[in-house]
Amino acid sequence: MVVRASEPDVAPPHVPDWVVPLSTVALGVGVLFWDVTYILMTIRSLRTKSYSMPLLGLALNVSWEIVYALYVCEAPMETAGFTLWLVLDIGLVYTTVRFAPYEWEWTSGWVGRHVAPLLAAMTAVGCVGHFAFVTWWLGRPGIGHGDKTGKWYFGQDQYDTTELAYWSAGVAQMVDSVGALAMLLVRGHSGGTSYAIW
Repeated sequence: MVVRASEPDVAPPHVPDWVVPLSTVALGVGVLFWDVTYILMTIRSLRTKSYSMPLLGLALNVSWEIVYALYVCEAPMETAGFTLWLVLDIGLVYTTVRFAPYEWEWTSGWVGRHVAPLLAAMTAVGCVGHFAFVTWWLGRPGIGHGDKTGKWYFGQDQYDTTELAYWSAGVAQMVDSVGALAMLLVRGHSGGTSYAIW
């Protein structure tokens, strides 16, 4: 079987026909929710004069999007999606750099005064880490859990970029979630975000 790079996953014979289309729809809905979340977090941050995402979570998130937009994506729609997220990140990064000095004033003024270079350095290290993981994962076919038959990447079978994204984004999301709870406890307020956004 020859599959072009732009074709979707081909499920193994034992998988029902509805799984891949449903997975695609679920992914699309998730992307839309993240788009709305980024926009709402930026608006809320501007209104509350605070920032919404923990520094390490934001750095890992931005670096994940950079690596996937520039290296992992094979279809134009994927690249467009990651590029849109990077554009929406501008608001999150701006509000973080703008308002973090006030938030850090009581716990670590040094962090607040140096938030821009710290965020840039963490993002750079995140890019290196994500790139290392991605190049290892895509270094040979079959890495990951289960049968990879039908998982195509640039015309080659058994390269599961869905599971790759699951593990790499999962770590970033876990760091972001734990950091958000810690940020709420330390700051004592939910400025930059809200229960409705969460």
